[in-house]
Amino acid sequence: MSDANSGENPEIREFAQNWFDLLSRHDPVEDLLPLVVDEGLDMAFPERTLRSHADFRDWYTVVGEAFADQSHTLETFTATEADGPVDIELTVIWAAKHLAEGHRAAFRVRQTWQLTRDPATGVLRIARYRVVTLTPAEDAG
Repeated sequence: MSDANSGENPEIREFAQNWFDLLSRHDPVEDLLPLVVDEGLDMAFPERTLRSHADFRDWYTVVGEAFADQSHTLETFTATEADGPVDIELTVIWAAKHLAEGHRAAFRVRQTWQLTRDPATGVLRIARYRVVTLTPAEDAG
């Protein structure tokens, strides 16, 4: 595939939307692992950088114990696919109830992702995922 704006490519946008839907429902971690590479993973959150499925599994458990009633609303989305990886810039509104503190909070989260395709199947997977900014979004809770 040549350079193209894939923000209009339904497969790529649906991949991102599906990812956030799985997180919002806090689906079993086994449903998310196939969407992330194991070797070479670089998933950076403010609190931790994940490098493998084992790291992701641990992080997902901690988040599930700390937050409930999560929602992820995709606000902006741009993707570019060249002959290799897919580069994504997006903003998502993440809202959740913090269980220890008992209140609901919302944040506007700007992220960059890089997706790769499995060479055998062509299936998209997250290889790099970075939280760039995390700012309170009082109007979005």
